[in-house]
Amino acid sequence: MSELKELIAKAKQKNVKAMEELFNQFKPLLKSRAKRYSRIGLEYDDVFQQAALLFIIGVYEHQVEKERTPTAFSGYIKKRLDWGLWMYYRKYLRTADRDFQWPKNK
Repeated sequence: MSELKELIAKAKQKNVKAMEELFNQFKPLLKSRAKRYSRIGLEYDDVFQQAALLFIIGVYEHQVEKERTPTAFSGYIKKRLDWGLWMYYRKYLRTADRDFQWPKNK
């Protein structure tokens, strides 16, 4: 079993050290996604926090037995982050649009 699969298995069993190590390995990916969405109007810290939450949930829900290649987890987590952050951005746009007030005619 590869080191990554062992870390995932330990993290799924709520091993905090394993989750922390796994998180640190994927932190550059989370940072790059947060930077992407901060350029289009969201706060970097909020997006990074959302990405971290999506990552942790993704680790718990990942199904190792469905993997076909060694890089399957990386692709899975990347897609999960992209989709989750896109949904977060859409939610932000809906609330920002709702809060927008048109100028009143005189």
